[in-house]
Amino acid sequence: MEELSRSRALSGNHSTRLSRSVPLSPPNLLTLAVVLASFFGGAQCIRLANRIPDPAAGFPDQPSRTAVFALGSFWRSEAVFGCLDGVVRTAVGYAGGSKPNPEYRSLRDHAECVQVEYDPRLISYRQLLDVFWSSHDSRQVLGQGPDVGNQYRSIIFTNGTEESRLAALSKEREQSKSKSSVVTTQIQHLETFYHAEPEHQVKKLGTAHYYLKVYLSEN
Repeated sequence: MEELSRSRALSGNHSTRLSRSVPLSPPNLLTLAVVLASFFGGAQCIRLANRIPDPAAGFPDQPSRTAVFALGSFWRSEAVFGCLDGVVRTAVGYAGGSKPNPEYRSLRDHAECVQVEYDPRLISYRQLLDVFWSSHDSRQVLGQGPDVGNQYRSIIFTNGTEESRLAALSKEREQSKSKSSVVTTQIQHLETFYHAEPEHQVKKLGTAHYYLKVYLSEN
């Protein structure tokens, strides 16, 4: 009953917050996942903030890797990547432009994007690319759905030669699926990832629930 009450509170009021002091055991997570899945319908996933593998559970210390993608609204993008097995944490921000220290109301030529920190033993960069392509319309020009503008363009940001090669190959495969329209996704070397303002960072499940509710209501 306690888990059910907590789930009902989450689905009924977007101001609900789940404190980190509340243990999310497997039964609790399962209950929460079922409630959220029934609420969001077509939503693919929702982020569990700061999901860090526990070394005591068989994950010895090993440097994680990061990948940065732009595929429309950064809230939706974060929700897509945040629940993947092997993803340690996510953050939203801005990249791809020339303005130093961009802000949400003054992005200039930057794009909204999501930074994905992941464990390469559990999920590969190729798999992240597959999620990227399957989670947005790479043929839409300067926007995604109702989000239209330069800040919502499609970009794969790379950190090195190997990532650039894999990104280019994945783009070729995506283009080969249809010759009647052009894949507009850009591939850029990542210069600087600027974290978005604190109010845009999804730190609690309640906030993620609210942002996804707003996004889905507009689509």
